[in-house]
Order: sequence, then C-alpha cells, then structure tokens
Amino acid sequence: MNTRQLKAGVIALLASSAVMMAPATYANDNGQQKSGYHQMERGGHHGNLKKMFRGLDLTDEQREQVKTIVKQTREDVKALAVSNEDRQSHKADMLALITADGFDEAQAAQLLDTKQQKRQQAGVIMLKAQNQVYQLLTPEQQEKFKANFGKKGKRKHR
Repeated sequence: MNTRQLKAGVIALLASSAVMMAPATYANDNGQQKSGYHQMERGGHHGNLKKMFRGLDLTDEQREQVKTIVKQTREDVKALAVSNEDRQSHKADMLALITADGFDEAQAAQLLDTKQQKRQQAGVIMLKAQNQVYQLLTPEQQEKFKANFGKKGKRKHR
C-alpha cells in the first residue's frame, strides 16, 4: 500500500467517524425514527427553548401560543426525518467510498453536505420558533429575556 492510498484511507475513516458521531437521524430499538432534533420530551432543543423563556411570567394565553408554536416546530422538524431506506442507502454509499480503490473527495463532500443540509434546516426551524415565541413577549419580558440570554452559558467563579 503506498502513502497516497494510506492517506486516502485515513481520510475516509476520519470522515466516516465524524458522520457517525454527529447527532444524525437514527432508529431506536423499536424501529421508530428519532432525530437529534426530536428530543423535546427529554429537554433537548425545546428544553433549551423552555429554559430561555423561564422566569418571564408568561400569561396563560402566551403559554398556549408557545405550545402551539412548539407543536408546529415538532411537526416541521419531524418532516425532515430520514427514512430507513435513505439511511441504509447513505450507509452503503459511505462504505463504497471508504472501501474504493481511489478516494473521491467530491463524492465524500456531497455525502457530508446532504446530512449537513438537514441539520441546517432543522436549526433554522428552531431559530424561527424561538423568534416567534420572542415576538409574543411584552417589551418588559423581551428585556428580561435579553438579560437572561446574556447570562446563558456563563459560570459563576468562586
């Protein structure tokens, strides 16, 4: 095996590892589709949405509107879920790329771009939902939200 083939094999292995480790769509033990973006019950992205608006004293009407937005967002993101057939096809394409005699960088980039586009679409849907919820807030709640957002991720130093 020459150096060029070895480098191509290592790159293919790294690329496939990155794809496998990414929060991609997968099937759970029951064969149902799940996605890294469908973690609402466990406090995934929608849990972050809840945290972002915590402490803003939402009215009952605002809460109902937020529930409606979250429900629609869930449906929109679910529509992006990859079918089992597409997932198997992608896996076969990755195997073919990794085991090929020569490495096709264009094909590798295309395979990775396809997955990234789905993630980006889901991210846009989430940001849109957050904006819709923000627009429901009163000016006072919006100011409090901005202050809370600025604190997000900061740790207290002792």
